[in-house]
Amino acid sequence: MAKQRARTNDPLPMEVSGENEVGIDPHKKTLTATVLDGRGGTVATASFKVSGDGHRALLEWATSFGPVRRWGIESASGLGRHTAIFLIERGHDVRDVCPTRTAEQSRKRRQGKTDKLDSLRIAREVQADPDLPVAFKRAAGDVGPDETHELLGLWHNQRRSLVKSRRQLLNEADALLHKLPEKIRAALPDDTAVRPRLKALGDRDRTVMWDPVTALRLRLLDDHAAAIAELDAREREASRELGDLVRRVGSTLAELCGIAERSDAELLVETGDPRRFAGEGGFARFNGTAPLPVSSAEGDDEPKRHRLNRGGNRHINAVLHRMAVTQLRCEPRARQIYDDARGNGHTKKEAMRILKRHLSNVVYRRMIYDLNTTRISPPIDASQAAA
Repeated sequence: MAKQRARTNDPLPMEVSGENEVGIDPHKKTLTATVLDGRGGTVATASFKVSGDGHRALLEWATSFGPVRRWGIESASGLGRHTAIFLIERGHDVRDVCPTRTAEQSRKRRQGKTDKLDSLRIAREVQADPDLPVAFKRAAGDVGPDETHELLGLWHNQRRSLVKSRRQLLNEADALLHKLPEKIRAALPDDTAVRPRLKALGDRDRTVMWDPVTALRLRLLDDHAAAIAELDAREREASRELGDLVRRVGSTLAELCGIAERSDAELLVETGDPRRFAGEGGFARFNGTAPLPVSSAEGDDEPKRHRLNRGGNRHINAVLHRMAVTQLRCEPRARQIYDDARGNGHTKKEAMRILKRHLSNVVYRRMIYDLNTTRISPPIDASQAAA
């Protein structure tokens, strides 16, 4: 009897089902892939080089276990870009798995972190959630990166990097200005802004001799002023390019109160194709304006209490927050929504959350309208445009 019980507990040979899922953990030079069968069992794990030969070997290896229903790639538009494009060009369904999903799973299970474990978690995310976003933020039916969206992303990231570098230089210049001798600082404008003081410092009498420390500080400030001027010019160029691209795609988000042209570009970059969301609720969950239920004992009724959602895309959430703050000053309808929420007993934070949820719907509807208008409108003839 003991022998029979032991034989019963022996693991059975794994049978590969008809459709598998593959999870890929990409890196700069290598990738690790795990194949799961239809029951969630691990079929195999292997590593390949990120190259043409490596991708072909990956595809041959993965399909040798049976047809692949979906491929999940962590950061499909980042480190997994080349792998995703290779698979998409061959007609495969490629999904983008956010790194935070596998990291959260790792923290909960305390299993550590390796490439094999990460690829396994990615594969399980793909198998558990068939609604994972398509790679490159595309809607169903569209595959591969969109050229205009790629250009928008490049110029947007470039501008954000320039602004960050300029802010750092301005902070360093402010500290250097503060340490100058009183005789020099007294001749500068009594202004907290850095630029007016740098400009006045550039007009100083350069024939005056200073001690070595002060002379070096003045030289560094001259270098900072030149670098800031160059960054200003490059930032203006990036802003012009972003404006041209926004107009090219036919976006009218900047017509909404509280959205500047640069915020318009940021919304387009972070959202991608708005048709990939199920509706206004899907977009709200994506940007973190959908509230989280925190009630209990409601039975079959709707949740009675909600709280602010700290998740979602924080870049879009920040744009919506600035939009809400602006509209509270100059848009009567936004003020009415906020005041009604406060009158119903909501706190200030809850009222702002309600307003942002409403503005999320407004932005989503406008993006869908712009997309449909652009697709329906016939292209303008070049001769008519020139006239």
